[in-house]
Amino acid sequence: FNNQHCGIYAGDWDSYKDFAPVFDPLIQEYHGISASSKHTSDMDVGKIKGNIAEDVPVHSCRIRVGRSIDGFGLSPGITKEQRVGVEKLMVSAVKNFPADLAGQYYPLAGMQESVRQQLVDDHFLFVSGDRNLTVAGMERDWPEGRGIFHNDKKTFLIWVNEEDQLRIISMQMGGDVRGVFERLAKGIKAVGDSVKKESGKDFCLDAKYGYIHSCPTNLGTGMRASVHVDLPGWTQHGVAKLQARCEELHLQPRGTRGESGGQTGFTYDISNKHRLGYSEVQLVQKMIDGVNKLWEEDKKFQKQYFGDFPFIASQHSLVAKHVTKDKWDALKNIKTKTSGFTLAKAIACAVQFNNQHCGIYAGDWDSYKDFAPVFDPLIQEYHGISSTAVHTSDMDFNKIQGNIVDGAPVHSTRIRVGRSIDGFGLSPGITKEQRIGVEKLMANAVQTFSGELAGKYYPLAGMEESVRQQLVDDHFLFVSGDRNLTVAGMERDWPEGRGIFHNDKKTFLIWVNEEDQLRIISMENGGNVKGVFERLCNGIKMVGDSVKKESGKDFCLDKKYGYVHSCPTNLGTGMRASVH
Repeated sequence: FNNQHCGIYAGDWDSYKDFAPVFDPLIQEYHGISASSKHTSDMDVGKIKGNIAEDVPVHSCRIRVGRSIDGFGLSPGITKEQRVGVEKLMVSAVKNFPADLAGQYYPLAGMQESVRQQLVDDHFLFVSGDRNLTVAGMERDWPEGRGIFHNDKKTFLIWVNEEDQLRIISMQMGGDVRGVFERLAKGIKAVGDSVKKESGKDFCLDAKYGYIHSCPTNLGTGMRASVHVDLPGWTQHGVAKLQARCEELHLQPRGTRGESGGQTGFTYDISNKHRLGYSEVQLVQKMIDGVNKLWEEDKKFQKQYFGDFPFIASQHSLVAKHVTKDKWDALKNIKTKTSGFTLAKAIACAVQFNNQHCGIYAGDWDSYKDFAPVFDPLIQEYHGISSTAVHTSDMDFNKIQGNIVDGAPVHSTRIRVGRSIDGFGLSPGITKEQRIGVEKLMANAVQTFSGELAGKYYPLAGMEESVRQQLVDDHFLFVSGDRNLTVAGMERDWPEGRGIFHNDKKTFLIWVNEEDQLRIISMENGGNVKGVFERLCNGIKMVGDSVKKESGKDFCLDKKYGYVHSCPTNLGTGMRASVH
């Protein structure tokens, strides 16, 4: 080929020694190291300082390394018997993994079509046909001796006998680089320990060149630690300038389609540039610090190029369509009366994430009125209603005709609605005092419940471990950590003012101050939908009557949009009636 920068591969560890007069100066020039340099490996996650900052719009994180087992050839030179031997060692190794890494190995040879398609859908499958790898000798005897392992959570992956004997990969959504690195280190150790126990062999670790790989560009750590991150400000400033800045930070930017796939939009794959001459800890640290720095600079460029009109990362969202600059300028300085909510807070998720369909939340009932030029057309489009539509609520269970037929294999029924008490903010905007006020009203309300609805309220704050575990076992507990809810402002002051009520029979449940002020749920095993709905109606009435008696307040019921919820997708009934 006439397009190679390096252009050489090793067929085994011996190649680096036997052909040292070629490899040594080439490696030194490519990696910028001296003839006397030594490589140090360091996989101690405890030495990593900090992490990707919370506000950085990182979609996902992935760290991969290569490893080669001593005594077997590297992919360009490995014999058929050696390749099968490597696979055999890995088939045994993966059976010994601890619970969080446990999973299944899928050999490419004889793979079922359904398995193949699932691996394609997960973007886990490697395939033949790469001209470079073919000419380099890496696709001989395809697909024999090759396969893919992944754990049950699909966050830990091993490619066996692709470009390297082993490509070990740790990944997950979000920006927890430290957590991804910790899993990788644990996984590498699990593989190494198992191979050593099974065969007595170690990974090929060279004092000079670190971990041995078939391509000399991967020598050293063999590590590529990368994130997919949105950089709209840098994109506007210029991709060439971003590339130059990454060079200064010892980073490498790519398009999200991979090494040769090109760049689309404003999402970049940012990774460490170096492999050799730095330890794994140093390279991960460079990536974390560099991405944080790029985002700090990106925010300044956004201000420079877009003014105070926010860049909406979810370009295909309803927010991107309905929050125009004219509307922004007209509404940006409005603060709602109930909770001081703003349009900027309302659209925070669409600004930070690029995966939103709707992308907006209301901080109080006022939000739907004060920001109506945005909310009204957005709600009409999402729900497919006209601008003159009026919502009618009807909770008369006697009007239900029939039920799920006897003999239908229904496991369980669950119906939930949301309710919001007038005068208090909704979860994205509610003040600390208002949240505690809602909880106080509910703690009193549930004490008036009688009959089959009688039960107990469990505040999240100060919850005993035995209670917490029981709620987990019952699948009743809601927890913090949802990135959408965090960015939308719903997890402020966690866990204060939040709690869970359930009746003694565990068929009636209220979540207090999660995504809505109240999530009221009725459920039971079997298919008695009418009975579940009747219990729900009775429970909602009991809550409403108690709140009214205690505070004089009603639920927020809008003539146009029905029961008011924080997310406009739930307006109207706020109901999800489901069976398994």
